[in-house]
Amino acid sequence: MKPGSLKAIVACVVLLFAKGGVADTYSTNVLANLSVDVETLSPAQLRMIFAGRTQFWPDGSRIRVFVLPSSDPLHQAFCRTQLNVYPYQLERIWQRVVYSGQGIAPHVVSSPELLIENIVNTPGSIGYMPNNINSPKAKNVAILGGQP
Repeated sequence: MKPGSLKAIVACVVLLFAKGGVADTYSTNVLANLSVDVETLSPAQLRMIFAGRTQFWPDGSRIRVFVLPSSDPLHQAFCRTQLNVYPYQLERIWQRVVYSGQGIAPHVVSSPELLIENIVNTPGSIGYMPNNINSPKAKNVAILGGQP
């Protein structure tokens, strides 16, 4: 084996473990207001909500989506692990929905703390939070089948 080959293999292994560490650092949970009468969502239902294609909960109340800016690492992790899209793809979807008059854009807030605060105080709202933060004033929504 050539000396350069061994270095390349070691570099690949390091990158694989580094990627896992980043994903763990920015792991997310789906959070909803206590008024939301939903305990679980499928990955497809979650994508439809965050893409603005599903705008009402089963009880008829309007869904209010809260997200962080696209540049935020937590938002990027949520898009990749929970929605299985890149943030720029989600933004394009929002633009189409808004400009076609079929829905409203999600509310973008500047920090995870504001995100949680808005979800707690807005009936019908949904968003996400870091795995290591729990809010007794809101509910965790389980995603069936885990992360897609």
